Amino acid sequence: MTRQVLLLNSDKPEVNDILARRPDVRVRVITRKVYADLYHGLDVAYVDGFDDLTQVERAAYELTAGGPVDHVIAATEKSVVPAGLVRSLLGVPGLGFDQSLWAAHKRAMKDRLRDAGLPVTPHAQAASLDEVERAAGATGWPVVVKPVFGAAAKATYRVESPADLAARHRAGEFADLAARRLPVQVERLVRFSDEYHCDGVVHRGEVARAAVSRYLVSPMRIPKDLNSGCLIDQSTPFARAVLDLHRRVVAVLGLTAGVTHLEVFRTDDGPVIGEVAVRPGGLGISRSWWHAFGVDLWEEFVRVSLDEDPTRPDRPAREEIVGRTQLPVFPGLRERAAALPGVIEVRTPEESGTGYLEAHYTAPDETAAAELNTRLQALAVPGA
Repeated sequence: MTRQVLLLNSDKPEVNDILARRPDVRVRVITRKVYADLYHGLDVAYVDGFDDLTQVERAAYELTAGGPVDHVIAATEKSVVPAGLVRSLLGVPGLGFDQSLWAAHKRAMKDRLRDAGLPVTPHAQAASLDEVERAAGATGWPVVVKPVFGAAAKATYRVESPADLAARHRAGEFADLAARRLPVQVERLVRFSDEYHCDGVVHRGEVARAAVSRYLVSPMRIPKDLNSGCLIDQSTPFARAVLDLHRRVVAVLGLTAGVTHLEVFRTDDGPVIGEVAVRPGGLGISRSWWHAFGVDLWEEFVRVSLDEDPTRPDRPAREEIVGRTQLPVFPGLRERAAALPGVIEVRTPEESGTGYLEAHYTAPDETAAAELNTRLQALAVPGA
């Protein structure tokens, strides 16, 4: 029996490739015209952007005029809420509109988590940059400002005081944030020692598997081409606390299926939630899982989105710590990185899909992983 899938995607090749390998799946696509070449041979409806929900609604009705769909898959951060709207309109199982808002709209997400008693920093929503000072008066300074919809650390800024805000606003430093034409999420700065992420596979409302990793340097403190991290010992008290927090987040947000990426700060008072996304983490995280557990998070994302059981790995998890780092691209760096003891793979930009080299390695513990990571990143220093 052929299953009918409505896919909301841009240029994420992982989902396209996995679905293309499935003969029992027929895919219809909502995307932008700039990505038309990626979807030859498929039924496609175009929108100017996923932020225009009216266009998404019309596109969904256009594609389902010839027959219903069984599953709606949101392959990108921007398509999570539109996919929730489509499921609600068409009566398709999965995250509805409200749940999708909780999973993608930062203020709605934090409100939901705070009201359930989960640890989040004080936050408020500002209508625009001009309203940030008022909102920060409620949260307390210093603050972090970001768009209420967004991925990674794009258009995200730390602001120390009203004077700092005013000076940088006049200088145009927040131009990319203003250009989003979205409300601004204002959050009191979290004082933390380390930043972690917990990635998980959710199937029928339950966490099928999850693991905690540490960013070796906070993403806000390092260029993307040096973003790095490693999985940690999952048996430590802190790791167990984060895994339990991840389980509670999944329950509170009503997540039924998908892959989660939960950002967590380590503070003197325990773990504090940064935010959560319902898609595999980027910049090599999924590949690290493959090396550590024999699990491809994008494959799991598609499987549970189709209401299939998660994969049972055909090999045991590695006993060593698995780490990763991005590296800039210049001649000879891939070969030099691959020659370091402990490095198990260095992927090209074409293989990683990130525009950077991507090195994966193993180490006996976190300290050794951090040391090897430093050696890898030192290779990216001119003249090293």
